[in-house]
Amino acid sequence: MTALRRITVPTLLALAAGLSACSQASAEGAKAHVIQGKAVDTQGRPLSGAKIILDVYNHNDSLNADHATATYDDTDKKALTDGSGKYSVSCGPGGWRVFGMVERKYNGDTFTLPLHPDNPKFVPGNDGGVRNFSWKLSGAIPNEQGGGFYGGTLKVVTTYESSFRDDQYPNLEVQLEPVGPLIDGSAGKKLTLKPDKDGAMKDVPIGRYKVQVRLGGKPVTLRIDDNTSPFKDVAVVDFKSKADSSWSHCTNCAQLELR
Repeated sequence: MTALRRITVPTLLALAAGLSACSQASAEGAKAHVIQGKAVDTQGRPLSGAKIILDVYNHNDSLNADHATATYDDTDKKALTDGSGKYSVSCGPGGWRVFGMVERKYNGDTFTLPLHPDNPKFVPGNDGGVRNFSWKLSGAIPNEQGGGFYGGTLKVVTTYESSFRDDQYPNLEVQLEPVGPLIDGSAGKKLTLKPDKDGAMKDVPIGRYKVQVRLGGKPVTLRIDDNTSPFKDVAVVDFKSKADSSWSHCTNCAQLELR
């Protein structure tokens, strides 16, 4: 028993010291009633002019104990990152969810895109905290930030003249080749995608693409969804920031008609 005690006690002390160090490291830089951080672009460079929004939890949120009190700041806060990509916002008591967004003009359109947080959890206002953001062209958005994907959605639809049925969407092979730089200015890559049962291909880096579609190795004629362009073996498509009358409720998306 003595030998076991000699081994166990120092081990526990070492573990406790390690946990304390981790706790101090995670809290480093935090200031009471201040949420701060930095935003970087897809290349890791400082991202200036990014929008930062602090959204306070509502009264009924069971995870936010601070809202059990009668007094708290329920006004959403906004800030822009400076030239070095940094921001700092004062906040009151309560739990604060922090969102980041970047706005970019691209191919005659203006996109507002979410930034990826290094920690999607809320920040207790009394303690303050650090939340950093990065711009991602693709990947899953954390559920705490609304879910979905950082990339756009490309969708194919059939017309009354189409020679195949909707249930053949997953059998299609869609080839994308970037035309010019992507929305962040970087060079894109050729992609080969398969639509889901609804004809959608999600999480595509937003850009301008030359598109070809094949079914069983044979080309399928296509056109952009404007009801006027001719059907061809190849189409050049731009992603759009918002829906128009023929795209229903589509955002950050592109749609092609197949025949």
